[in-house]
Amino acid sequence: MSHELTAVDRDNYPTIFHIDIDAFFASVEESLCPALRGRAVVVGGLPGDRGVVACPNYEARRLGVKTAMSLAEAFRLAPKAAFVRGSYKSYREYSRKFIEILRDFSPSVQPVSLDEAFLDANGCLHFWNYDVASMARAIKERVHRELGITVSIGVASNKTCAKVASDHSKKMSASTNGSAVLPPDGLLVVEPGSERKFLAPFPVSALPGIGKRTAAVLISMGIEHLGTLAATDTNVLKRLFGITGIYLHSAANGFGSASLDEHEDETKSISRSTTFGQDSSEPGFMGAAFFLLSEKIGRELRKKRLAAITISVKMRYSDGAPLLGFKYGPGNSARRFVTYQKSFTLESPTNSEFVIAGTAIALFKELWLHGTKVRYIGVAVTNICREKVQTNLFDHGQERRLDLLRSIDGIRNRFGEDSVYFGIVEEVGSGIQEGHGGFGPEML
Repeated sequence: MSHELTAVDRDNYPTIFHIDIDAFFASVEESLCPALRGRAVVVGGLPGDRGVVACPNYEARRLGVKTAMSLAEAFRLAPKAAFVRGSYKSYREYSRKFIEILRDFSPSVQPVSLDEAFLDANGCLHFWNYDVASMARAIKERVHRELGITVSIGVASNKTCAKVASDHSKKMSASTNGSAVLPPDGLLVVEPGSERKFLAPFPVSALPGIGKRTAAVLISMGIEHLGTLAATDTNVLKRLFGITGIYLHSAANGFGSASLDEHEDETKSISRSTTFGQDSSEPGFMGAAFFLLSEKIGRELRKKRLAAITISVKMRYSDGAPLLGFKYGPGNSARRFVTYQKSFTLESPTNSEFVIAGTAIALFKELWLHGTKVRYIGVAVTNICREKVQTNLFDHGQERRLDLLRSIDGIRNRFGEDSVYFGIVEEVGSGIQEGHGGFGPEML
């Protein structure tokens, strides 16, 4: 869409950019190793590894490879693809540089994840003669020149509409460049006042915040598109979804927040997961694995001076989904990767691996059929807040334990990860490989 508003008009409207890096992990790998360009690239592990795909590039996607697909299935579909385990350190560094570039265009930037951010362009548009598309193209060119990766950008008067626009720009670019293997590199500007008309044709699932269950309920009511949702009685939606129903109605009508939270640390959850080298039913081994994953989460929380209240575990059995009453076998391969999950909310926040691991193991025991082999486990923490130690005049135990863990963190930072370790992790040996469960957007 072309920009036809005057400078005075544009100043009366918020102008929010949503910038999303295309196939982030794979794009970084191609930037680090240009020989990968033009090839199908699968990030997540090597063909012989037990795990899932973290990110396929667009060449791999054309062959049918998808995120979260097993590496074995990805190799079957794309045997000539380049499989790489990936480097979280590199992804984090590219993300940092990406945000730095955006802050050269506007001081108001909200990182959402490793590979996406919102930018408030108001107050900066006069540098571009109030031509929004020119500013967006300048951002795209700068990111590509300095990082060797492409981004897709949506621009609108609020964050929700900008997000939908950037997602749609990817599909528009793919259809117009004539080749699905190229990164989308999309750009779409939604002019102020046209938000409802722009959103109307999209399926309800296109709206951020509408998951599969909510979409299914809406569709069962005959509400399949955002235009229909926008015209639905607010009271009906409120009865079904509570206060969320009001948000859905407002968003479908093109209204949304233009306020950016510019805090550097937007951590909402931290997770770590692993696929075992060999399926295991040994309680000691799995307990050690849970502790090792929890230790990594605890250290990440302490590094950021954070603590978490809710702890979750995930697990997959090696032979189907016995809790649901069926096993893996010919004709039902999808059932092999059924994931079970359970969560618990603590009375007070923690960043101690002992508390995290203890809770995770207790949750796992509630899910585990004792003696049944397991192939994958994961630990995640959510409801994250600033670290606050509750001191007591007669009991300094919590404060001392935190000091001890921080001292261990310092030793590891100086002398290496293996300089200090708890005896329980010896049970693990080389039996686990960390998956990309902890490498997701939520880590920023």
